[in-house]
Amino acid sequence: MNNCSKINLEIFSKECYTYINQIFGDKTVREIIKEMYTPRDWNFVARQGEGVFLGSYHHVLEKKGKDGETIKWCSVDEGYQNTNINKNDSLCQSYTLLKYLNKPIEQNMKKRQMEMIKMYKNIIKREYFKDELRGMVEIMKRTIKKTKKKDNPALWKDYTYDKPEPYLNKDFNVLYGEIQSVLEKWEKYGYLYFIKDGICPTKK
Repeated sequence: MNNCSKINLEIFSKECYTYINQIFGDKTVREIIKEMYTPRDWNFVARQGEGVFLGSYHHVLEKKGKDGETIKWCSVDEGYQNTNINKNDSLCQSYTLLKYLNKPIEQNMKKRQMEMIKMYKNIIKREYFKDELRGMVEIMKRTIKKTKKKDNPALWKDYTYDKPEPYLNKDFNVLYGEIQSVLEKWEKYGYLYFIKDGICPTKK
């Protein structure tokens, strides 16, 4: 609960969307993660969101069954992601990574998030991941410099700013440090944002 306050949770939510949801929901980043581990049957798929996820992408896993049918794994269908219970739960990209990597998905929402944080820390410390992400960031920075469009969907945005959000134009070391910082905040108090009404517990 360290440093939990309404304003800190609000800041964390924007940082988490920028540096976790967006980056680890990126198709290329997910392909990099795929290359780091033993091949699985599952494939990462992003669908246009419906209902509470309208206007965004919802991440699921798909694979082919014995008879060629498509088998889907979805955090909502499995009962893990329920915005009627945890109203800010936008962690479908994290649920699918947990499932893909055969990590436990705990029933307890705090423990579940601790598994996500542990998973991300393990991913980002690998040299292969760092090298590939560094290459992506360098390409993005060059593209940002050349682009005149304000809404290029291929480029990451910095959602810590108000709309219209600028592109996420940061050097690799700065961006990598931001990811680490968000994971530390998530572990200390940010997990509360994704539980129930997303508020700090009342001090007794």
